Amino acid sequence: MKYSILILLAGASAHGATLTVDVSNFRNEIGSVNVAVYAAKENWLKPDLAVANQSVDVGQAISEGTVSIDFELQPGEYAAVVHHDDNDNGKMDTNFVGIPKEPTGASNGEVNRFGPPRYQKAAFTLGEDGLRIPIRLSD
Repeated sequence: MKYSILILLAGASAHGATLTVDVSNFRNEIGSVNVAVYAAKENWLKPDLAVANQSVDVGQAISEGTVSIDFELQPGEYAAVVHHDDNDNGKMDTNFVGIPKEPTGASNGEVNRFGPPRYQKAAFTLGEDGLRIPIRLSD
């Protein structure tokens, strides 16, 4: 009996917690919204090093102006970024100096006027009970 309780407890923690990202302020319902979640400053904004990412069709997923995306993650510190590919060309369009021309956003509303959002400012703690965070896309 004692061992079966330990196995059940171990199984419960393996599932992690739910992070729900609510993305809003879409300027149209075309294309996809891409959400990437990072667990370390060293990996921040390196797409191949995100701990989780999802892309969903805005037109199919939007409800009352918001797209909600769930991630199952282990409790800990994370930061998230969002990009709305609003012309549906499969990439983030930028100007000649690399500034995004399409709507973007980061957790905690982090916006850096002179460069990309900073991990430390965008970081949040995901607890065992889960977390719902809003991310408003740039205008």
